[in-house]
Amino acid sequence: MLRRIVCALALCVSGFLLPAQAWAGSGLQPAPGSSTGIAPTFVVALDATDTAPLVHVSTSAEVADDGTAVDEVDSCVPDTPAAQPGTSSCQLADALPAGAYFWFLTYADPTGTTVVAGPYPFTVVAPTRPTGVFAVSPAGGASTSAAPALSYHAPANVQVDVYVADSTDQLDDGSPPVPAAHCSKTPLQAGTFTCAVPKSAGLVPGTTYYWWLVVTQDDAAWVYPARSFTVQRVAATHPVSYAPFLPSSAHFSGHSVKQTRLSKAAYGLSKLIGVPKSVAVACWGTADWEGISGDNPENFYSVLGFYTPAMPHWLELSPRICNAMETLLYKRPRYANRFTANAVDTLTHEMIHALGVRDEAETECFAMQLSWVSAENLGVPESYAFSLSRLTLANYPYHPPSYVNRAACREDGAWDLFKGRPSLPWHNFDV
Repeated sequence: MLRRIVCALALCVSGFLLPAQAWAGSGLQPAPGSSTGIAPTFVVALDATDTAPLVHVSTSAEVADDGTAVDEVDSCVPDTPAAQPGTSSCQLADALPAGAYFWFLTYADPTGTTVVAGPYPFTVVAPTRPTGVFAVSPAGGASTSAAPALSYHAPANVQVDVYVADSTDQLDDGSPPVPAAHCSKTPLQAGTFTCAVPKSAGLVPGTTYYWWLVVTQDDAAWVYPARSFTVQRVAATHPVSYAPFLPSSAHFSGHSVKQTRLSKAAYGLSKLIGVPKSVAVACWGTADWEGISGDNPENFYSVLGFYTPAMPHWLELSPRICNAMETLLYKRPRYANRFTANAVDTLTHEMIHALGVRDEAETECFAMQLSWVSAENLGVPESYAFSLSRLTLANYPYHPPSYVNRAACREDGAWDLFKGRPSLPWHNFDV
């Protein structure tokens, strides 16, 4: 295939540099022989009539007849406008390991001829771990309030993410799978900074949490060792019998309330089932919940909600569940997730108890099948509600053993409410 080779910033013609307009059809950045970080930005210049531009990165300077790099590592399309007119840029999807590379620009000129600009040699330099990063307080193993202030020291111009979680499990980027709290800051100068964990995070008294720093600089991230702290237990301010005196609210902000939207949804579920029962849902604050949730016989598990026949027209929900409900109702994530699914499932589970089902495994099986009804009663769109219901099945193995009975709780099993046709949570179905 006919092609022409174009040099980077200027053409070598009799040892002289062409004027600035010779930029068109060339690569500008990284400049030949320069060094970059692990995520370089490639800047090119093109005429308006040039089409199909593509940046190729290779470990050698060899180019095939079709303009592709022989030892290509990756490529990107320069479709982001750059600072100067007539220039555009792109970045690779993945960071480059430290080492020597070449990059090329290919495009089609107005005649359809493939044009190759390059190769341009450059070196990727491994990033160095920032200094002056360390946790300050609280000390490892400290006892804190439910809203601790976590302080740390950091240098200037690095991004610092502080994560809090109930385990030290981490994803590839250093964040926890289920963060309890998160702060992010890019200081303009070195110093000591604070991540204030809000009460709305719902840290549970008596529970041990872990916090750690993830520092990002030059497109590289470093994870620093975790410290633990335990939230102090606090005395309850109200017993469960106080529920009828709680203020009514459609929101939960961390203080104990009668949650009117949840109460309406629970009644709607009972009405649809055909056994309407008036109930109220108490969303308890952390201090109250610590005193009223009682000792959990399944001591590995947290008490998320309960129903007691002593208060037949009340459902009691924990701060964690009510916080998740607040997120679902007023800050709904674009995609359904297992935490809000668990919140809807818990509300449904306790309502089924209130309707007379006592066996935990049977109750949970019914709750998984009907949680979409509760979600729709809360104003959640049908498709989103179905997604939440399917996610209850993903949560199923994490319930206490007494809540799980796979023999009876399956499609067309003894506890299937919609026998003879595909149904939630196992499959979608048309309602």
